[in-house]
Amino acid sequence: MISAPPLPEESRYRRLFDCAEDGILILDADTRRITDANPRLLRWIGLEAGEIIGRTFDALGPPDNAASARTAFAELLRSGHIRCEHLPLLAKDGRLIEVEIVGGLREEEGRRVIQLGLRDITSRKQADSESRRTREELARYTIELETTVQLRTAELRLSNAQLETFVYSIAHDLKAPLRTMQGFSRLLLEEHAQGLGGRGREYAGFIDSAARTMDHLLADLLAFSRVTQEKMDLGPVSLETAVRNALGACEEQISASGAVLEVVPPFPEVLAHPATLRQVISHLVGNAVKFVGKEPPRVRIRAEERPDNVVRLWVEDNGIGIPPEFHDQIFGVFKRLHTTAYVGTGIGLAVVQKGMLRMGGRVGLVSEPGSGSRFWIELARPASGKRPA
Repeated sequence: MISAPPLPEESRYRRLFDCAEDGILILDADTRRITDANPRLLRWIGLEAGEIIGRTFDALGPPDNAASARTAFAELLRSGHIRCEHLPLLAKDGRLIEVEIVGGLREEEGRRVIQLGLRDITSRKQADSESRRTREELARYTIELETTVQLRTAELRLSNAQLETFVYSIAHDLKAPLRTMQGFSRLLLEEHAQGLGGRGREYAGFIDSAARTMDHLLADLLAFSRVTQEKMDLGPVSLETAVRNALGACEEQISASGAVLEVVPPFPEVLAHPATLRQVISHLVGNAVKFVGKEPPRVRIRAEERPDNVVRLWVEDNGIGIPPEFHDQIFGVFKRLHTTAYVGTGIGLAVVQKGMLRMGGRVGLVSEPGSGSRFWIELARPASGKRPA
């Protein structure tokens, strides 16, 4: 096998110079004038070698970059090397070519020579610019969206507050004429029953019954408004005391229903608002003794400690139960599953949920039709060292 003779050093260098994928410029370090340029660079800028030999490097860029080019070359002469991405070339057709420049200073035949390697990064710059614009637009859109959400949230809170105030005012103002209706309907029944006749007494009874129903509704609306608007100063509360007070408030209802209660201690302390917690438990106990089937109501109240320093109170009954598809709906205002069989306004569980939210807690249930209901509320335990209310 016959091997080709080795190329002279200069020929090997020229082959590499001419075939390089990056642009290469050779400059005289003292005059900063171009002495050689490889074909790749000449194709980029659309010029012949004779059109750039003898020119300074800063003449290849836009005029407003000349000062930056001179500063970069001063640094190169001082340190012996340079690397930068902010010295674009100006092509013959007016295009700007973004280049990454790596340069070094070396000795060649007794004179100082600067060799620059130039890589076209126009596409990368464009991609970076588009990415930056996208990020800026996304950031601007995010800020606009957050501002819009904040404004809408503030408007909604104001609207809700105004609505709740309006409901409270209307409910409060209606109680006086309602009591008047109740009073006169009872007077009719008690003092003028004989003159009314059977049909008249029936009508007066309807008026009295409707007035009592409306009175209960207004009372519940006022309770819902109070739990919505009342200032909530949370502190340590004895859960045992809250349960005892709630049962006392429901004593008449419990006695009338013939319910059997099982209260299972212990009851840990919780972080709550005493009056609101008593009201929440009262509503749950009231529901437990109301929605029953043929058997006498049995109610079991117990507490358990949960992970993350949380206490869960259970109010369990043997009532008619609630289908799973209605578990979320029943906490809405005026949501009643049994509109005729059981007396009620449909506000009690809404008060429970609102009260728990105001106290930073949660409410839920486990129930199936015919298997009773197990309502639960969760509250955090108070920090140690504080006395319960």
